[in-house]
Amino acid sequence: MKKLSRKQREIDVKTGLIHRQGIIKLRRIRILNNSINLEVNKWINIYRKHGLNVDFNKNRVTIILPERLNFFHDYKSTVLHFNAIRKLITNKSTSHKAYKLGRVKFDYLKTVSTSASLVLTAELSKWDDTIRNNLRPDINNWTPDILVNFNELGFFDLFKNKPSNISYFESNASRNRRIVKYTKGRCGDNEQTRVLKENITKMIGDEIQKWMFLHSGLSEAIVNVAHHAYPKTHGYSEIDKNWYYTASYNTSKRELKVVFYDQGIGIPKSLPASDFWEKLLESLSIFPIADRKKDEVLLKAAVEFDRTRTEDSDRGKGLQDLMEFIRQRGEGYLSILSLKGLFKLEIKNGIESIKSEHFDYPVCGTLIIWCVTV
Repeated sequence: MKKLSRKQREIDVKTGLIHRQGIIKLRRIRILNNSINLEVNKWINIYRKHGLNVDFNKNRVTIILPERLNFFHDYKSTVLHFNAIRKLITNKSTSHKAYKLGRVKFDYLKTVSTSASLVLTAELSKWDDTIRNNLRPDINNWTPDILVNFNELGFFDLFKNKPSNISYFESNASRNRRIVKYTKGRCGDNEQTRVLKENITKMIGDEIQKWMFLHSGLSEAIVNVAHHAYPKTHGYSEIDKNWYYTASYNTSKRELKVVFYDQGIGIPKSLPASDFWEKLLESLSIFPIADRKKDEVLLKAAVEFDRTRTEDSDRGKGLQDLMEFIRQRGEGYLSILSLKGLFKLEIKNGIESIKSEHFDYPVCGTLIIWCVTV
């Protein structure tokens, strides 16, 4: 056997060290990835004890929707189930141990608000995007009212294979609420408010043609999504940069509701990167230091700060326009839910009140609900 030279031995030792270090580094990466992936598992298991209703088939999770979905009367239950859907569909782990979303079960759902139906549709649309449009709805055990609501919303247009027996269930549904088919738009697509306006006109009449406040307010919301909801620094891909809106009309209460939702970083997180952050800090100085970073405080400050987050002087009035219209009508409210904060302006019998609230569980993105009696 040929004796190795000193130089060759040094090369072999270095090669061995590099190889071993590479294996150690790879192991560390795998351990880190597994710990991150199992965070979703941990979250699901913890919140099962707090009201999250799920079932398992190995690592496939079925989200079982509760009887009621409503952000104002059943906030905790509604947000927990929506957040579970978001966490599961954004968990990109390839580990066989990591939970994946297998199904969302509607069988026990009896009532759903317009805003909750839009957010649920948005989350399932996001899921459908991630699995290349392969979702198939099973409606055999849905209640007729839920089926009609989601059908009018355009929910089934998400799917390549729509249910064929919808008309059979529709005949048993009560019809005290009309719903405008939802619109899914991309950032920069700010012409869609015209479509919404036309659909609302068909639903409640030509009076809406006079409501410039509605058009400008929604247009501003869409523009803000394009500028602030999906910053490049947070790693959003183009397929993620969507917004959604719909409207409903309660025929018995003569109540019009318009809902807008984006799945971005949320208003409170977007403020530090805004053009007027330093001036906003001045208005926040009246709050205790511990409160200045709270989502509800930042929301209220942003809404009441009558300025734009862009350099264009004609922007930034959208939400104020919506609030002004409510004041003119003397009855209605504007609610903004973003992350763990709520801002709500409400007018009852001509009396105005403003409410801020902190939640333990966040809305993933920003939800704007504008409601007025017509």
